[in-house]
Order: sequence, then structure tokens, then C-alpha cells
Amino acid sequence: MCCVIACDGVEALAHLMVNKVDLIMCDINMPVMDGLELLQRIQAEKLAPGVPIVMVTTEGSEPQVRQAIMAGARGYIRKPFSVQHIESSVKPLLVG
Repeated sequence: MCCVIACDGVEALAHLMVNKVDLIMCDINMPVMDGLELLQRIQAEKLAPGVPIVMVTTEGSEPQVRQAIMAGARGYIRKPFSVQHIESSVKPLLVG
């Protein structure tokens, strides 16, 4: 399994155009292009069909989480988080 890391949404889009991924974990708050816009672009451009997208967020961003879920995110993880929390949130999305 390969890990591709992007510093912002624009860089993530560029990676998705050339790399196949099994999971996208995306912070809602990023410079240049935020996670919600990235999610919408991924969906609109069909860059990762069927790939689960999990949003990472801080406390207090419930409207953004709802918006992300409505736009196609399969889940979200709140900061701060532990490795165990990531595993329990992501593992069900990858099994199948």
C-alpha cells in the first residue's frame, strides 16, 4: 500500500490525477483549496470513484461535517485523535 501526502487541495488533486488510491483522508481546513472544495472537485471530476473519503476536522465544525457527508464523504474524524480512533473509523471502509 502506498501513501501519498499533499499539503493542500490543489496538490491533492494533482496527485489524484496520476495515482490510484484506496482511501482519502482530508482535513477540512487547508490552505489554497479547503477540504470541502477538494471533495466537491473529486466528485465532479470523478477522480476517485468508489474510494472512501474521510474528513478530518476540529471541534465546532458540525455544519462543515454535515456538508461534507452530503457531498459524498463516508466519514469524519475529529481532532485530536489517536491511532486507534483512526483505525476503528477507517478499517470498516476498507474491508469489503
